[in-house]
Amino acid sequence: MGVHPPCAWPGMTDDPRAAVEAHVAAFNRCDIAAVMAGFADDAVFSTADQTAIGARAIRSLFADSFASPIAAELAVGRSVVDGDTVACELVERLTVDDATHVVEVAAFYTVRHARLVRVRIYRDLPPD
Repeated sequence: MGVHPPCAWPGMTDDPRAAVEAHVAAFNRCDIAAVMAGFADDAVFSTADQTAIGARAIRSLFADSFASPIAAELAVGRSVVDGDTVACELVERLTVDDATHVVEVAAFYTVRHARLVRVRIYRDLPPD
């Protein structure tokens, strides 16, 4: 068996739930370096309307998000771990112009060697 890369965060184990929690914490701090430290180089991040493949594309997606006038904060609700996959219910609070909107999110994270290799996000958006 080959050697795998070191864990994404100091002191972190191969616990998939810990990798997801570290990712959410880095996202909430708008810490692009910490967010990217948690992704594998060939990771895939997708939502209903975008797919980013590889570290460069994922970095661009998060950099754009952090530069947006909409402030986003995630909170992890329930989560279930099955092998290397974590299924989470999240609440996303979006704040723009002093108005806050709450969006329910389902997310599926695949974690290998303490790094996110696949993330799929589903948002429950209110009707227009």
